[in-house]
Amino acid sequence: MINLRYHIVSVVAVFLALGIGLALGSTFVDSILVNELEDQVNQLDLAQEEAAEQKDQAIAEREVEVQNNEALRAEMSALEERQLTELSDLRQLHIKEREDLVNQAELERENTDALLNAIETLMPRGRLSETAWVLLAPTGVDRLVTTEIREILTRSEGEYLGTLWVRPSMDFDDLETSQALAEMYEKDVSSEEVADLTVSNLATALVADQISEDPQSPAVEGFLSQLSDLGLLRYDRYQATSTIDDLSDAANRILIVNDPAHLILHQDFFVPLIQEISDRGGSGIGAILELQKQSVPRGQVVDRIRNDSDLARKWSTFDDVDSFDGRVGFLIGLDRLPVIGHYGDLPTAEERYPR
Repeated sequence: MINLRYHIVSVVAVFLALGIGLALGSTFVDSILVNELEDQVNQLDLAQEEAAEQKDQAIAEREVEVQNNEALRAEMSALEERQLTELSDLRQLHIKEREDLVNQAELERENTDALLNAIETLMPRGRLSETAWVLLAPTGVDRLVTTEIREILTRSEGEYLGTLWVRPSMDFDDLETSQALAEMYEKDVSSEEVADLTVSNLATALVADQISEDPQSPAVEGFLSQLSDLGLLRYDRYQATSTIDDLSDAANRILIVNDPAHLILHQDFFVPLIQEISDRGGSGIGAILELQKQSVPRGQVVDRIRNDSDLARKWSTFDDVDSFDGRVGFLIGLDRLPVIGHYGDLPTAEERYPR
């Protein structure tokens, strides 16, 4: 039989063993856990140190990049400033060279103009001797060029009789004009007859000594003054040697000046007048000069004459007086009359200027 003491010792032994086991187990587990935690802490420290090193390296690299960018920006700014300075210097040099070239060109132009003016002043002398000239032109043509033409005539040995400016009202299709002319003729005539009578009388009034008389044409004394009173013509006697009433007794040369902007007047008035003078025996007594008109095709005035085989044999034509050699050719061509020629730089011209 097991006594109580044995039981007490057994129980104490069990509890003692349990306590020892717990103590030993707790010590072993705590040691492993502590070691693992220490390893994790060490790894975390290493990671933080590595991150700090990477951060420091990144900051250092960024500072280097910023320094490089600042250096590049400074270099670009210096380059831009240098280029702007060089550009400004080049611009100033270009402006100076341009001003020098302009001044040189202006000086050469003035010298050339002075020489050409001197030559052109002397050029008309000895030309157009024993001829008298009347100039016909629409009121809308270039007055500056017309003035230069008048100067050429007045400096020549010929006689300048004045300019008859043809007004826009010289329109035979206009009812008011036709009625006014019919009243002047004191007869009942159609518009076609009015046009024919006016052209015929004007031809007689201008070059009666150079053409055969029209037996059906009434006396034309004072005819030009009548046309002037009706507002169809305007007589310009500046630098002229006669009056409008003297033209019928003096004119033996006609110069018609026109441009492509007045083709209707050219076709309905000037060409019939030229045709009338030609049909009545007038040959080599006149010329047609076409002035250039900006933005309008050239040649429409002179080609109307040049393309007519009959008129081309009796009237000289010119399509250029803007250039110096064109004006020289113009004067020589007039001086050659009654020898006919067609001069200028258009394809229909015979030559640039008379040689």
